[in-house]
Amino acid sequence: MRYIMGLLKNKYIVGSTMMILCTVMLLLPMYSYAIKVLPKTNVKKNQIKKRYYPKGSPTRAIQNLDDMLGDFIVKSDGRALTAKENRFNRQLKKKIIHGTLDVRELSRLSLGRHWHDRSDEEKDAFVLLLTDLLEEKALFSKEQSAAKSKDGGKYNVKYGGHKFHKTDKTRAFVRTKVIIPSEDITLGLNYKLKKKHREWKIYDIIVDEASLVDNYKYQFGSIISKKGYDDLFGRMSNVLSKIKTKRHGSNEPSQ
Repeated sequence: MRYIMGLLKNKYIVGSTMMILCTVMLLLPMYSYAIKVLPKTNVKKNQIKKRYYPKGSPTRAIQNLDDMLGDFIVKSDGRALTAKENRFNRQLKKKIIHGTLDVRELSRLSLGRHWHDRSDEEKDAFVLLLTDLLEEKALFSKEQSAAKSKDGGKYNVKYGGHKFHKTDKTRAFVRTKVIIPSEDITLGLNYKLKKKHREWKIYDIIVDEASLVDNYKYQFGSIISKKGYDDLFGRMSNVLSKIKTKRHGSNEPSQ
């Protein structure tokens, strides 16, 4: 956990990908971290010439994800999004979460030994709940975020390529570095992916040695050990309900 603590002391957690996944770190009332998310705004696609890796490769999957995230609409001047822009953002988030993330593998690894204690129905319910939380919380956090950087959110990503697992070629590790010139910050942002139906999907993200799966596993395991699995599921369900109530109360246009 010292890596997590050190990471959260940084001024920013970089990138929309981390925003999507790391929000659940704050859902459970075990910690009270304040995190600023650096939005990917005002970055013209032709500012940086990107060398694309071969189609179908793990690194290309991350590059494609970054391209999609660049389309997300954020107005750094504080102006509200239109109904059309809100719908576009929600549809894009759904596409990313359902098409890019392996939430089932993330769930399995995060629950650890407790995953094997669950019935098939419980496993399916947990995956659905975590998916809904990622979708709702990420959308809500991003749409309400006022986080800004000195130069409008510009940053560069350097892709360090990928390595396959020694014995399982359906698993890969992709290295990237995120450079924020205005803040003089460079962070390692790495991904673990699993190939499913000929597509590479992310199941873990590591920022400067802080693993998303490890953090989830610590939080989930602590609650289950003290209160039981039903308590964890109940907490997550309550958080989801509150998020939806708050979002609808803000008169945000529904999809």
